[in-house]
Amino acid sequence: MPSTPAATSLTFGPFALDRERRLLSAGGQPVAIGSRALDILLALIDADGELLSKDQLLARVWADVTVDESTLRVHIAGLRKALGDGRDGARYVLNEQGRGYRFVAPIARPDAAPATAPAAPHAPARARPGARRIVGRDAIVDSLVELLPERGFMTVIGPGGIGKTTVAAAVAERVAQAQGLPWVFVDLAPVAQSELVAGTAAAALDLPGSGRDALAAVVARLSQAPAVLVLDNCEHVVDAAADLAQAIHLGAPQTLVLATSREALRAEGEWVHRLQTLPAPEGDAIDAQAAAGYAAVQLFVERARASDDAFALTDANAAAVAEICRRLDGMPLALELAAARIDMMSAAELAANLDDRFGLLTKGRRTALPRQQTLRATLDWSYGLLPVEGRTVLDRLSLFAGAFPMEAARVVAADGSLSRHDVLDIVTALARKSLLSVDASGAATLYRLLDTTRAYAREALAARPDAGEAARRHAEYCCAELADTDSAWEGRARREWLAEKSRLVDDVRAALAWAFSPAGDLPLAIRLTVVSAPLWFHLSLPREFLALVEKALKSIADTDLAASAAEVELLTAQGHALWHTHGPTPAMETAFARALTIAEALDDPGLRLRAGWGRWAQAILAGRYADCAVFADGFQAIARAVGDPAALQTADHMQALRHHFAGDQRTALELIERVIATHVGPVVANQANHAQVNDTVAAQALKMRILWLRGESAQALRLAQETAEAALATDHDLTICYGLAVGAAPVALWTGRADLARHWVERLLERAQGRGVRFWELWGQGYLAALDPAVGVPAGAFPMQVECFAAVDAGLIDAAMLARLDQEPSTWVGPELTRLAALAGDPAGREAGLHAALDLARGQGAGAWSLRAALSLAEPGRVREALEALPDAPGCPDRQAARALLDAG
Repeated sequence: MPSTPAATSLTFGPFALDRERRLLSAGGQPVAIGSRALDILLALIDADGELLSKDQLLARVWADVTVDESTLRVHIAGLRKALGDGRDGARYVLNEQGRGYRFVAPIARPDAAPATAPAAPHAPARARPGARRIVGRDAIVDSLVELLPERGFMTVIGPGGIGKTTVAAAVAERVAQAQGLPWVFVDLAPVAQSELVAGTAAAALDLPGSGRDALAAVVARLSQAPAVLVLDNCEHVVDAAADLAQAIHLGAPQTLVLATSREALRAEGEWVHRLQTLPAPEGDAIDAQAAAGYAAVQLFVERARASDDAFALTDANAAAVAEICRRLDGMPLALELAAARIDMMSAAELAANLDDRFGLLTKGRRTALPRQQTLRATLDWSYGLLPVEGRTVLDRLSLFAGAFPMEAARVVAADGSLSRHDVLDIVTALARKSLLSVDASGAATLYRLLDTTRAYAREALAARPDAGEAARRHAEYCCAELADTDSAWEGRARREWLAEKSRLVDDVRAALAWAFSPAGDLPLAIRLTVVSAPLWFHLSLPREFLALVEKALKSIADTDLAASAAEVELLTAQGHALWHTHGPTPAMETAFARALTIAEALDDPGLRLRAGWGRWAQAILAGRYADCAVFADGFQAIARAVGDPAALQTADHMQALRHHFAGDQRTALELIERVIATHVGPVVANQANHAQVNDTVAAQALKMRILWLRGESAQALRLAQETAEAALATDHDLTICYGLAVGAAPVALWTGRADLARHWVERLLERAQGRGVRFWELWGQGYLAALDPAVGVPAGAFPMQVECFAAVDAGLIDAAMLARLDQEPSTWVGPELTRLAALAGDPAGREAGLHAALDLARGQGAGAWSLRAALSLAEPGRVREALEALPDAPGCPDRQAARALLDAG
């Protein structure tokens, strides 16, 4: 391990340490410290900044005894208390969680040998005092340390509070040491006038002069005595800083210039590095181990421990810490200010109060620059440097909750006083000044405000008299972007189109909040609710959308919008949301029924199709197969009259499902294969259908069921595996739920693949519970009951679901299920229910019941049910009859079992 030769005495911060006397003092007064704590301090100091593991410290300090890790923690706490570690930002002993400890304060050794490489003549080594260990920037610092000597002149840019100064100081110190040069820190933050920039640099070099004389003197000195020169905080005097840096770079090329600014200096020879925020966790479902891998969390935890030594990252607070880091954009200064509050608030309380971040994050280090002592002061500094037009545009851009293209900025920010061209120039300037982040990785360049900048600018916008007009333009922009709602509802919307629009969801939330407010615009709110509906389903957020659409319906109840096309749109959207969240409830039926009544009164074919589809969907899901046939025929008649190919394809799909559940497998197979044949090419195959799920996955889910019922179990299982893989690949929760619940899971159970079934059911429940869609959760719970006898059929399951549960496990059948034979005599599961009723009933009527089941299965073309009925009849002397009942479908396990029975004789 690297170490520094021990000096008899040394100093750090306000402390002096005499090794021989084992005395620690501050201001000439002894500091009370335990013997073991002092041994720990000496061990850490001797490590010269290197990390000492817990085992290494235990071995050195307790070499003669055996103690546990808790003892070390107690003495570390005592050492920190004696040093005042964390008080007023001072740091001495740093704990790297799970790894060990290191001493991080600068140490002076008065009686140590002098340095072998003296500073260059006439160039004082004005290093910035008080630099602390930086977190999450090792790779950046290493890279800049290599690049600066090669390039000679670099500027680190980024928004306020991102840590530019800290990074620059670390780079300068290491480069200076490697190059044998002094380094000089020139702080331009206090400089109020550009004319004073050169004089400030001259003063840092102990040179007299000001203005042009100072500039010439600085260049002359650095050409004779090169150094590493840091020009910090250049943004408010950027022109003068650029002149100074360029003159030094050209006139003293051996001097290395490293500037920091919120925008590039745009000087000759300059290379720019844009400093990024620290990575923060994206989601809330995270444990301590995973969270600790993010640099933003590491910084927060370190600074929180400085504020309260008892703080630790745990599984219990990891989600709250992750939220803090994410909402503060991984911005180091904001994280430090937040961590300083941890002595008075828990992480959860801190996260919950971040909406008032400017009032909350005010506890900066007293030694910090005034503009870095509170979060608001940092933003005030940047905002104050903008011209009036720049502030106006920034305030209006705060309406965007996420990323936005330039065209969106023009729509929202331009008005009578600012042209679209003006907005383009101003947005570009804001990006250069690091007030907007830029993402040019896609087809269109996207801009985004950091969350803290957005919150600041939105406060400023709220105080403007034209705030409402800007909010209206933002809501209108969202409507225009989502205007192709007909394609989405009618099964012609590409998932790629919906994915592209997904970035708008936070903007839609914000726009709806304004439009529904007393100062908003109700018709605009209704229009935005309607056109955004497909987006909510694409994002698998029907529960959130249901609350919005019900609010919209309540708002128009006593207005001119009642009984209008807008109400039909809202009602059909409500019906879809009710289906996914609650199932085919009476409320779903009511919504679609009223929608159809209004659509018929308006004589609007498109609206009639949407409402009619909903009536059919509710009927089939509720197990009312006779009713659903009527609705399917009605939909088909309108589709033929309109002649729209997408509507005709949907009609075929509806008819296929209707015939399947009514027990006509031959017709169902013909129809669904005709639907699948239209899925040619990636565009059509990736469309969202009327049900707002992937059309191909939905069609294949039906086909695999039909194949199994016909006795083609091997083909059905193969298709189930392919379709489940395709559904999961979409990463669309509603499509995954549909594909697994309706098709893949029951086929796996029917073919005896409990392993596959369990895997798919777990994925189904994971997605359904994550989105709060109870209807799909019921499917998963029912299949779990089939896999585990200890689990019962979930309460509240709907008829179609109960039929499926009964079909995969006879033990799940009850009296209510058997009663469906009287309610719906023509049902796909009728043959199996008839067979099971015969086996459970009076033995005298068993054979007649089994024959009835066999006849019904043959009539439906349901070879699987035929097999089961025939095998139940296969008593001595009837095996031949059972075999003759088998369909010509290879690969069916029941067929093989029947052959074995016959061979047994």
